[in-house]
Amino acid sequence: MFAHHQQRDLRAPMPERPSLRWAASAEHQAQVAAHLTTRDRWLARVLAEHRVLTTPQIATIAFGSRRSANHRLQRLYTWRVLNRFQPYIGRGRAPMCYVLDTTGAHLLAHEDGIDPKDLKFRPERSVGIAYSLRLAHLMGVNTFFTALLADALTDTTQDRAVTAWWSETRCTRHFGDHVRPDGYGRWHEDGREIEWFLEWDTGSYQLSRFVAKLPGYTSLATTTRIVTPLLAVFATPAREAHARRHLAEHLRTDPRRHELPIATTTAEHLRTAGSPADEVWLPLHHAEAGRRRLIDLLSAWPHLTAPTSSAEATGADPSPVPRLSPPAPMPPWQANELTWNPMR
Repeated sequence: MFAHHQQRDLRAPMPERPSLRWAASAEHQAQVAAHLTTRDRWLARVLAEHRVLTTPQIATIAFGSRRSANHRLQRLYTWRVLNRFQPYIGRGRAPMCYVLDTTGAHLLAHEDGIDPKDLKFRPERSVGIAYSLRLAHLMGVNTFFTALLADALTDTTQDRAVTAWWSETRCTRHFGDHVRPDGYGRWHEDGREIEWFLEWDTGSYQLSRFVAKLPGYTSLATTTRIVTPLLAVFATPAREAHARRHLAEHLRTDPRRHELPIATTTAEHLRTAGSPADEVWLPLHHAEAGRRRLIDLLSAWPHLTAPTSSAEATGADPSPVPRLSPPAPMPPWQANELTWNPMR
């Protein structure tokens, strides 16, 4: 699940085979609205928020099998709820990538009481992520969170859940005056809950850029009086070790260093473990106990307070610009049952 692609490996997408698709007229959108399930609408919101997901990711978090996912995704593509592209990776075949399309955006706007014209959705910009230099970075961040979702969904008898999953764009709207994290998340396990900011390293930039963001995180903690840990994922073990030396040196002279708990891991550790919730995290300080589970980082940082339920924490958008409501962090299960209801 944690294949680590460099941006140079994700070249121009492979040409799409001709396929019959409906025109995104008002009449067509009204007809499609009657056939969308709760799961379809949730998936459309996830793509509105997080921009792109692959077929395996969608199958894991929203369907029982790859076959059922492919069948439904083909319909959503034909109806123009979603669009898709397939990156060219040189060797083998990359999975199909899905993004939001015009019909999906307009239907979500109507659900939220927004005039679709005010939403200013542009389908060419949505699918344009296929050519973006940030595609590999975005896919890495989304892989991190979909793996957490998969962990929570694997055994629903366990007390596990993703209780927040924010995109970089939403983080920027809330915290951009101080810092721009790659994501924000919360994980609940066995009656405990931890929140964090995420920094995802693709290995393609100087580590000094990463270290330069630290004052913004400490400034945010000082301003909000909320200490939020920072989790950093590095491309290789050597890069992680190098980054940890840089981080320790920087924080040694920072009087507010205790306001920013940091833990690191690598894409290799995540790939081996299968989930960010597993024993992959090495705190910057108190590292003598070795790598810990995500929820057990709380014991390394006993000064953390429990996450709040304020409007800022729940994601209420501070901007007056009309925007789609964010998706629930967990997929929609049938009430009081532990199985999907395929008709919802």
